[in-house]
Amino acid sequence: MRSAGYRDQPARSPWIAQLAPDGAPRPLAADTTTDVVVVGAGIAGVATAFFTLRATTQRVMLVERDRVGRGATGRNAGQLTTYFERPLCDIADAFGAEAAAQAQGAFDNAHDLLDLMTAESGATVRVERFTGHMGMFNLHHLLVHLRCSRVRQQAGLRPEACAVSEEAEFLDEIPAEYAGFYTVVPQQRIGELLETTDDRYRAVLSDRKGCVNSGLLVQQVLGYLERRYPQRFRFHDHTGVERVTVADDGVRVHAGGHTMSTGRVVMCTNGFVDHVVETHDGEPIRLAADQQITGRVAYMTAFAEDQRRTPAAMSYIRNTAIGGDTAYVYVTRRTYDRPADTVTLTCMGGPEYPFHDPAYDPEKPFPGPLLAAMDEEVRPFAQPARPPGLPYDFHWHGLMGYNDGGIRVVGAHPRHPRLLYNLGCNGVGFLPSTYGGHRIARLLAGEPLASTIFDPR
Repeated sequence: MRSAGYRDQPARSPWIAQLAPDGAPRPLAADTTTDVVVVGAGIAGVATAFFTLRATTQRVMLVERDRVGRGATGRNAGQLTTYFERPLCDIADAFGAEAAAQAQGAFDNAHDLLDLMTAESGATVRVERFTGHMGMFNLHHLLVHLRCSRVRQQAGLRPEACAVSEEAEFLDEIPAEYAGFYTVVPQQRIGELLETTDDRYRAVLSDRKGCVNSGLLVQQVLGYLERRYPQRFRFHDHTGVERVTVADDGVRVHAGGHTMSTGRVVMCTNGFVDHVVETHDGEPIRLAADQQITGRVAYMTAFAEDQRRTPAAMSYIRNTAIGGDTAYVYVTRRTYDRPADTVTLTCMGGPEYPFHDPAYDPEKPFPGPLLAAMDEEVRPFAQPARPPGLPYDFHWHGLMGYNDGGIRVVGAHPRHPRLLYNLGCNGVGFLPSTYGGHRIARLLAGEPLASTIFDPR
């Protein structure tokens, strides 16, 4: 058996490993004019371009500083989920139950938007869906999520199943008002759902989840857009945006020594890197303080299993109180196609650290001590039969955009309507990004839309 004292490991994302060759770089080579510029060719930008081209007759230019799908979209956990990184009940307290439920419903419906985009583009990427499970170990965890379930029920949304162990120490402390929101089951059933023998976990929340390689999906959708809309769509990579100047009569996007003159610009980046957004007088344009995007670097690793296992997603709360400093850990298992075979790929994650280094490099080696900690703490959840200290097939990390409000920013700036946003991963970016792209397209089509909790402020 190998020692668990890992050395630093080369960074390699399993999603980028599946991409087709990009071809030669296509940087912007001259000044140009278009109707809409979309900045960022990850899932947010590609979804925005897809739905805008579909819903309008406008010309769209998509620009990317790297290659398609190489940012957070190609360096994530690859999970489809629709929860917020902030309890829905807290959002209801802040914005009202109706507004919170409408936002949750929008995320839930993003599954259908993803299916539409996949089917219409002819994308061949695997999209696997199943019921995922989250483990809870105390009354606080349970009550927070039962409150969230009540918000969902009152709005007629799809319920989340909740099971509580008959051995839970807090079973008799659950308020009677939540009696219809959970079932009591043997402790063995809790272990079966979470695939663990750790009896600390006494309750499980279950909901619709899924897996997909978001990097491969956006690469395939991009190819479709170029074939389907050759007169209205252009894509430029290796085109880093330096400055966006917003005026009453239009927008100037400055990138690579050239200028894109456009009617509107949609920011679909992590939101905090390498560019300035300002008025024509040079005044910075900012969002509200709790909507401004900052970065976190998330770390993930994975191993292949030759024996095929069913796709799954489990997460395990580790904080005594939700919102504490100890990250939950998660395990995602999916079917993974390699050049010579198809295996089960089991992914592990959880560690996240604030972004401090402007020179952050996603290819920087994965720290050996962190890998050793994950092998010790997360591997038993991922595959208890796997001995400690074995090598991992993939190690990767990605820069994710978060904000203090924990709510994605989607819409037009309230004082500068030519500037729009679809950003704020908040750790669960895939389906929210897809929803955001669809909503932006409706706004660009001139559709009058009611306000939401996602609106820029």
